[in-house]
Amino acid sequence: MKHKTIGALKKTAWDLLSKIVRLTHSDGNTCQCFTCGKLMFWKEAQAGHAIPGRTGAVLLDEEILRPQCVGCNVFGRGQYHIYTTKLIKEKGFDWWERKLIEAKQIKKWSRTELESTIESYKQRLKTLEN
Repeated sequence: MKHKTIGALKKTAWDLLSKIVRLTHSDGNTCQCFTCGKLMFWKEAQAGHAIPGRTGAVLLDEEILRPQCVGCNVFGRGQYHIYTTKLIKEKGFDWWERKLIEAKQIKKWSRTELESTIESYKQRLKTLEN
């Protein structure tokens, strides 16, 4: 049996985490865009990052992910000025400074770590979907 590439495992993990973020911030049906407040069906939302760049250190950091509409996340390029202001109000400036430092760290995901993360996400989704 051929193993998935690290890139394919990261994509699988991201797809699952995106779903977790959107479901966690929903009422099971709708969620609100973190930056503009638009209500949408949770499956139409995207999981936006507070820190640009989908590098290893940022990609699966659930603390900096929130649901966003496509208008804010894609066409508005994340609306970082609104996103970060809201997160800093929510979590504090010291937390935000730590996240900025962490984002600069090089993260090399191992196959084992990603497979374990994927299994953990699958279990969380089962709970959220019930």
